[in-house]
Amino acid sequence: MVLETFQLISTYDSEGPTVPEDLTAKKFDDPLLIARFNRLMDWVIPMLATYDGYAISISNEADNSFGELENLSSELLIFLNKVKSHVHSINNQMAVTVTFAEGNLAANFPGTDALLELCDAGSFNFYGSASTETFPFNRILNVSEIRSDVQKMLDKMGEKPVIIQELGMYSGGGLLTSNEEMQRSFFQVFFEEMEIEERLKAAYVFQLVDWSPALSETYRASFDRAEVPEG
Repeated sequence: MVLETFQLISTYDSEGPTVPEDLTAKKFDDPLLIARFNRLMDWVIPMLATYDGYAISISNEADNSFGELENLSSELLIFLNKVKSHVHSINNQMAVTVTFAEGNLAANFPGTDALLELCDAGSFNFYGSASTETFPFNRILNVSEIRSDVQKMLDKMGEKPVIIQELGMYSGGGLLTSNEEMQRSFFQVFFEEMEIEERLKAAYVFQLVDWSPALSETYRASFDRAEVPEG
């Protein structure tokens, strides 16, 4: 196994924008926001290359908001285009992408295809469950559904490589009835697909990529409520 470096700097995350406070009123196609991010890339990309990084994603599951914010996808398209051009001027081997939730592909939100076409590689979050209308709001994917969903991501990207930024399976609790065997089965089926499909370039277990400040604060607050000692 080889551990390769894939960077996420999530300007727009699953639940909304995550930009500096003085940029919160800016749209994502605003020249100032783009210029500030590109200045960050001037520092990040050479360092990422030093650590053998091969790709950077500049948003995470912004598509969760596509059905509610009709202009967001077009703003992100401009943002991605400008940032991608700038990153390639620094290092033309660095892939630039945005990360989608695989479960949103079926919704076919306007703007999705244009963004995926502009990406150097596909980046998706893929979990072994599907949404339901009633509690517990998730159900386990069967083997054929897992394989079908993998093929759906590959079909969306054509000949471009696909990265699974978050590969995960619920462990149980309130979200989903699950157990170790269900988890094992999901990962086994996925990696069988990965073994035979060379376009699936990398897959990362959830916790290895998504320790953003916001998520870290969520866990810290949970530990505080549980009175878990620090350290």
